[in-house]
Amino acid sequence: MKKKKTKIFFFNPYPAVGGVDTVLKKFINSLDLRYYNIEYLTLRKCNYKFNKNITFTNLKKNSVLLSYFEIIRLLLKNKNEKKIFFSVQYFTNIWTVLFLKKIKQVKIFLYEVNHLDELSNYKNPKEFIKKNIIKFLIKTLYTRADLIVGNSEELSKDLSKYIKKKVLTIYNPCFYGFKKKINENKLAEKINILNVARLDFQKDHYTLLKAISILKNKNRIKLILVGRGEYFDKIKNFATRNQINLKIIQYQTNLKQFYLKADLYISTSLYEGLPTTMVEAASYNIPIISSNFRSGSKEILNNGKNGHIFKVKDYVYLAYLITKFIDDKKSFVKKTKNFRYSLKKFSHKENIQTFKSLLNKLT
Repeated sequence: MKKKKTKIFFFNPYPAVGGVDTVLKKFINSLDLRYYNIEYLTLRKCNYKFNKNITFTNLKKNSVLLSYFEIIRLLLKNKNEKKIFFSVQYFTNIWTVLFLKKIKQVKIFLYEVNHLDELSNYKNPKEFIKKNIIKFLIKTLYTRADLIVGNSEELSKDLSKYIKKKVLTIYNPCFYGFKKKINENKLAEKINILNVARLDFQKDHYTLLKAISILKNKNRIKLILVGRGEYFDKIKNFATRNQINLKIIQYQTNLKQFYLKADLYISTSLYEGLPTTMVEAASYNIPIISSNFRSGSKEILNNGKNGHIFKVKDYVYLAYLITKFIDDKKSFVKKTKNFRYSLKKFSHKENIQTFKSLLNKLT
């Protein structure tokens, strides 16, 4: 007897080129369409494609909250006996539980990509109030979800403790093996420091810029930022005022060329879930310095055994670590060699298999 298909709605309100969307594409591309019917819901046009023949639906609403009235209509209209609603990130997931939990035959799969620390970082009083309301609703509503998954152990553990419900972990499926041998050669006169991230509040590029600005030998540094965002002009102006050799590449999805040329990778984020770009940098055997954001940095860098970690926003100590790298590259290379023992947990094959197994349990 032919197995009936399960309908999966993936709701990603604001699709963009970034880590979250890359992971979602990998999840979706891994699914067998003989068993799943997939519909990708957004609030704006999606500018990337999938390998699979799936349905794209632009809900054309001005807010996530308002979109749920259309989502409910779609769910009630759908004739599949089994349905899964896959929802991403706190601000979306709270409404998913609130509006959809009472609809029969719909299983709710919540996927978190940032640590709860996201809700403790804010730019203004309005954002402070908004994030505290979201945090309250998380504690109130999340227990009603059928499945909750985080993309790092630290995220899952802390969220589980907060909501008093089990949260599972699927690491970002982003490790395919090592792509470059460790470079043990002496540093050239110009040192390429790489950071791949959106240019926004969360990624805190100012800490990196401030650290470079106080280096005695900053003239040796070439800083390469790959990404785009609202802080572009501010970052560019700061670099100009402080005579930092900066190059920003805004529209680039092929990152291989940048990883191959990088001498050092630095992440200064305030919070994360698990940064795919850091795992990618590790797969190229690039020495890494990272802030101690929650979560992911400690898991990728194995609590400092695979790289150097500094306190969030501590640009003075970051400057010290950059100087140490210039003076003693060998000690950084030594830590980089430890990646061969710890990157397997981010394996594409293993984490995709975990994702598929969890979907099967819901059906």
